[in-house]
Amino acid sequence: MTWVPPWWDFLTGMRLGALVPFIAAWGVVGFFTGPWAESKFLNTTQGYVGWMQEMFDKMFLEVPRSWCVASILVSMVLSVGAGMFLTAGLPYEPAYHVIRVVVVTILVIGPFGLPTGYSLPRFIVSQMWDKRIQAFESQILDALSFMSNGLKSGLSLVQTMDMVREELPNPVSEEFKLLLDEQRVGVPMEEALINLEDRINTEDVQIMVTSINILRQSGGNLSETFDTIAYTIRERQKVEGRIKTLTAQGVAQGVIIVILPFALGAILYTMDPELISRMWTTALGWGMLAIMVMLQAIGAVLIKRIVEIKV
Repeated sequence: MTWVPPWWDFLTGMRLGALVPFIAAWGVVGFFTGPWAESKFLNTTQGYVGWMQEMFDKMFLEVPRSWCVASILVSMVLSVGAGMFLTAGLPYEPAYHVIRVVVVTILVIGPFGLPTGYSLPRFIVSQMWDKRIQAFESQILDALSFMSNGLKSGLSLVQTMDMVREELPNPVSEEFKLLLDEQRVGVPMEEALINLEDRINTEDVQIMVTSINILRQSGGNLSETFDTIAYTIRERQKVEGRIKTLTAQGVAQGVIIVILPFALGAILYTMDPELISRMWTTALGWGMLAIMVMLQAIGAVLIKRIVEIKV
């Protein structure tokens, strides 16, 4: 038969035919176990998804709950693919299947703080929140200066906060807008300020909120207080910058030490692929890689603790 491709034979047809009941069987299993698996997954990740939605709300982002769940699932599926790709060079033997399963499981679960699989969305959201906090702290000095000058010119505290909302960019503008909205709907100013402190939860905001609440009750010069707080924050930021400069060498050494084995492996693979490929095609090689990664992680944590100085 001339229309039959040259690679087609009876055995190939039998194999393709066997796929049909195989796929159908898994479809039936998925149909009956799908609702149970879905409810089990949602119950397990309820706190995780709730935390993600809370963080998005703090960042004034409207992200549906379904998107949060989908991000976790997609991250886990991609981690399975990454694990299969990394272990593709292993022989298809029972002993090596164990190594393959262990690698895929580690990438999917993301233990020990690894930003992979199940933990990757948490890591990304945490990084987004940290960037927002850094932006807020860099803008708080301008906000304090605006409020101090506004009070000196005869404006009230609420008017100076509204001026901050109008003149400064996000995230300070968003936070002060929410504070003023709460105050306008009947929330006491002290409570609205405490809500701001709970959302941001930094030392600078704690100092500002505590000072405002105390002076509103006992009386005092808020303008001078804002100037003092701004001066304190500015000096502390100078000290933090100085510390970062002094510890930059240690941080660079830590980064080089962590990257060096991987760079050396890439160079050796370029020079002799067959020799270095034994590291991920044999059980001994995988064991050595696991020990190397563990020692690298321990060294990175120790270096970070040594060079990290809190002000």
